[in-house]
Formats: sequence, C-alpha cells, structure tokens
Amino acid sequence: MARKKDKKKKIRKIIDIDQILLRDRHLYLFETVREKITKELVQEMRALDRISNRPITLWINSPGGNIDCGFAIIDTIKGLRSPVITIISGEACSMAGIISVAGKLRYITENSTWMGHDMSGGIWGDYTTKVLDRAKMLEKLQKHVDEFLMEHTKLSKEDLKKATHGELWLDPYECLKKGIVDGVLSTRKRKRKK
Repeated sequence: MARKKDKKKKIRKIIDIDQILLRDRHLYLFETVREKITKELVQEMRALDRISNRPITLWINSPGGNIDCGFAIIDTIKGLRSPVITIISGEACSMAGIISVAGKLRYITENSTWMGHDMSGGIWGDYTTKVLDRAKMLEKLQKHVDEFLMEHTKLSKEDLKKATHGELWLDPYECLKKGIVDGVLSTRKRKRKK
C-alpha cells in the first residue's frame, strides 16, 4: 500500500495537475464561497484574462456561501474580456447557483443539481441603531439577487417566491427549461461506429 502512495506522489511531482488545468484555462469552485477561494478565483481569472481573451471555464460544485464574495466573483466574470463558461458538476446551491448563471455560456452535467433559496444571516447589535439598518440591507440584497436571477434566467415570479419561501431544487432539464443553463452535458460514453 505504501508503494502505491509513493508512486502517486512521484507522479504528482512529475505532472503538475493544477498547472495543466490552469494553462487550459479551467478553474474550480469546489468549496463553500468564502474569502480565500474568492481571492484565488478572482486573481486567477484576472491573470488569465491578461494573458489572452480565450474562454475561461469555471467548474462549480459548491453548497453556496457568502453573498458579498459571490458577487465579487460575478463582478469579475462580467468585467473580463475573456468569456467565462460555467459548468455545474455536482451541485450549485445558493450563492454558487447565482454565480453559475453569470457565465457567458452555462452548462450542467446530467447528474447535477441547482438550488436557490432566500438569504440567511444573523443580525446583532443595538435595536434602534444597528439591527434595523442591517435588516433593511438584507432586504435590499435579497431584492438585488431576485433582480439578477430575473435578468439572467427565465425563472418566473412563482419560482422566485418558491425560492424565497423554501428551496427551489431543479434537475438539469428543469434548469434548461428555466434558462439557468444553455445546455446539459451528457456523461454517457458514446458507442463507436464500426
């Protein structure tokens, strides 16, 4: 067993997988949307955009996360000269789902899921000075999310109502129908013609 691990380590030293994928302009959001991954993705996208205007592919498998970090990624996607292709591979929930619709071209693999829901967060502080102001800000952010989804998808007001009063779970073909994605990527192997 130890020999297999040593062999894998040697292979990883010889082949730098991260560099190969970065050279091919493939980036990955495979964790919760937080400051660290946001900084990495924003820096990588901006660096790739300076090198060339060829498409960048952002693969997404994330439960969501921080709304401010998510919109920092979205603003970067929208501000690049390079078109960004988003591919949901696994799940794109909450903020990750919102990021997924920011791509110039948007895809989902056939075994993946998209989910939208209302914002969650906590409010603390003095009621008369901070709590009311923060509640108003959360309300503005939710409105902004709803407007963003309405602009970039075919989600109906009923869909958004479902998302803000529970969770809206969609399979790949529902995502296609509702304009969340432009296509569904098949994972089935094609039979070769003889």
